[in-house]
Amino acid sequence: MTVSALEQAKVELSNGETVNYRMKKGGKEVLLLIHGNMNSSLNWDVLMNELPEHITAYAIDLRGFGDSTYHTPIHTIKDLSDDVKLFADALKLSAFTISGWSLGGAVAMQYVIDHPNDAKKLILLSSVNIKGYPIPRRTFLELPIPNNFIQTKEEVKEAFRMVENAKETKNTWFLKMMLRQFLYTKNKPSADQFEKYLEETIKQRNLIDINYALMRFNISNDFNGVVEGTGEVGKITIPTMVIQGDEDKMVSTRDASDIAKGIGENATLKIMKGVGHCPLLDDLSSLMDLYNTNLSRA
Repeated sequence: MTVSALEQAKVELSNGETVNYRMKKGGKEVLLLIHGNMNSSLNWDVLMNELPEHITAYAIDLRGFGDSTYHTPIHTIKDLSDDVKLFADALKLSAFTISGWSLGGAVAMQYVIDHPNDAKKLILLSSVNIKGYPIPRRTFLELPIPNNFIQTKEEVKEAFRMVENAKETKNTWFLKMMLRQFLYTKNKPSADQFEKYLEETIKQRNLIDINYALMRFNISNDFNGVVEGTGEVGKITIPTMVIQGDEDKMVSTRDASDIAKGIGENATLKIMKGVGHCPLLDDLSSLMDLYNTNLSRA
């Protein structure tokens, strides 16, 4: 299957937002995919193209990403998971496997906490920790200060000022350098695909709001340096696979371990050797094996 075989459509949600999504048609087994920060549904293309025929897959653009609208700014990760619920209801999806990559992992976890009867399995790929993603304050030499985290949205704006400026001015040189440094650290997209992914990065309209929401996301039982934990991780009771690369520069194997331990006996932790934050490019074959073990024919 080629990338062009993925259908693209939009659905208007009852909250007034319009969600763009990509779909790979298949059988009755449904996979719902949620992308990461500075990405969109397009970034799932290589995985969707490798899915077996019995799988129907939907990859959505979250609010403020890709070609989805951003009429009402988000304040929490729950705002995004509520959108996903409206999307699933609009398409009458049920008994599906939900998978989130990076930021999408937080959205997927919040979804199954709030709607425990919708999804039957959860796959977390290079996911944000159950303690969210607190942003450390830095010294004048740009070194992180241990246990000293940004607290306000104004600080988030300052921390991401250069990235926002690069997006607004379409400074593709800076953005590509950043993506190579943190996301595509092992295998790189082809030149043509990199340009398409970069277009999606530039489209994002909610970078500050997303990072503020991520640092305040905390479903653990502990304080994360910004907010107290809600303890909601204990509400994740469906079978969960936590997939993590051991050379990820964005989230660590410790983050993955925290997720698996927090969920408990329902979670299985899989560490991918020699893989960074983008397993879809770094080792697609092994990644597909892991996904396919979770996607039954029943």
